[in-house]
Amino acid sequence: MGVRPLTERDREQTLSFLEQESAVNVFLIGDIYNHGFGSDFQQLWGDFDPSGHLRAVLLRYYEYWIPYARSDFDVEGFAHIMQNGQALKMISGIDRAVEPFRNIPNLPFQWEKSRRTYFAQLTELSSLEKMEKDVDVSIRRMKHTDIEVLAGLSEKIEEFTSRDWEEEYQRMFSSHDSRGLWAEKNGQAVAMARTAAENPASAMIVGVGTHPSWRKKGLATQLMIRLCREVLKEGKHLALFYDNPEAGSIYRRLGFREVGTWNMVSLSNT
Repeated sequence: MGVRPLTERDREQTLSFLEQESAVNVFLIGDIYNHGFGSDFQQLWGDFDPSGHLRAVLLRYYEYWIPYARSDFDVEGFAHIMQNGQALKMISGIDRAVEPFRNIPNLPFQWEKSRRTYFAQLTELSSLEKMEKDVDVSIRRMKHTDIEVLAGLSEKIEEFTSRDWEEEYQRMFSSHDSRGLWAEKNGQAVAMARTAAENPASAMIVGVGTHPSWRKKGLATQLMIRLCREVLKEGKHLALFYDNPEAGSIYRRLGFREVGTWNMVSLSNT
């Protein structure tokens, strides 16, 4: 049947297809629940086999594109859509779905500077429960009234990318697809962990960090354990990116397992 736009009539089939790997598809699933199939800034296409079964999905979110497939799909068909007058800044996704676009002519991506990070998922509680410990701090749930405090802590965590953090947290609270915990000691914010792109099937762990003066105490890890436990008990799977080997060893002890590499490739002129 080939490639065609997806519409609201395809919702059930599309979500059923994506939720077979719900952690990998946390962004795709979340964007469908949040924005549907017909907004100006978001579109979806499906690649169907001759029997009418969905075998791949392509998402455009503004100028950012995410393809997903578990096996062979019509790469040329998706590439034609991307080349056909669409806004184009970056392609990203699980490596098996992004890499086939490398050999498509006239897609001006800067493949030699692609950024790859490990992609891991968590589906069970057992490892978390073994590592949970009491901590000598007050653990607080992130609220809109905490924006200034959270932004101040984020600015002090050198691993975090520089940005307008107050605006970032404003978006977080207005999107209703995130939650988070932070730790306070002697009136100071010392550690944090939060989710992003939450949907009924999955969520992404982001923003795990500790104030430079409070490191090596396991505070961020304990916040993450509590946050992950809460999300898992709601029946969701969890995902995260990492490229730091030290962080990777912590995540593996918590029960996260690598399921692939996430590849992000920008245009040559960006």
